[in-house]
Amino acid sequence: MKKKTLASWICFLLLVCSCDNSQYLFRDNTAIEKEVWHANNQIPFRFMVTDTQEIYKIGFNLRYTNIYPMQNIYIFLHTVFPNGMKAHDTIDIDLFSPEGKPLGKGVETIELLNYFSWVQFPVTGQYTMSLEQAMRTDSLPGMVSVGLYIAKPKKTANNDKQEKNK
Repeated sequence: MKKKTLASWICFLLLVCSCDNSQYLFRDNTAIEKEVWHANNQIPFRFMVTDTQEIYKIGFNLRYTNIYPMQNIYIFLHTVFPNGMKAHDTIDIDLFSPEGKPLGKGVETIELLNYFSWVQFPVTGQYTMSLEQAMRTDSLPGMVSVGLYIAKPKKTANNDKQEKNK
């Protein structure tokens, strides 16, 4: 039994370590205490931008359970730029279909990756993006964790050909 468990952990670690993180400028998840997201709990993510020419894909990673009481979630996205400027967005993400079926993958804990927008960062430096639940209720049970990812566009042979032809 111990050998099987050890072998499983080794396989898991090899899989995690072999993942290609080069496609991400930033990727992080934060666990929500007691799986209840309170309205006053802003979750910050800080990252550095060095390339203002690149266009990035921003998205969210939401992990939730079947006890989440609503079909969707509204999230406020607060961005603080390196120069002190601020921007605010409101995002609506469906977590369940109208029939009540989870839209993510998983059994007890459901994970949903949700693409939000493409963005080109205007200045270099440290950015802070904070997520805040905006559901008009003080407590949202069933929220396990929230995450932010900023992905670089995938480079393909076709992209390289187009760059050379410019």
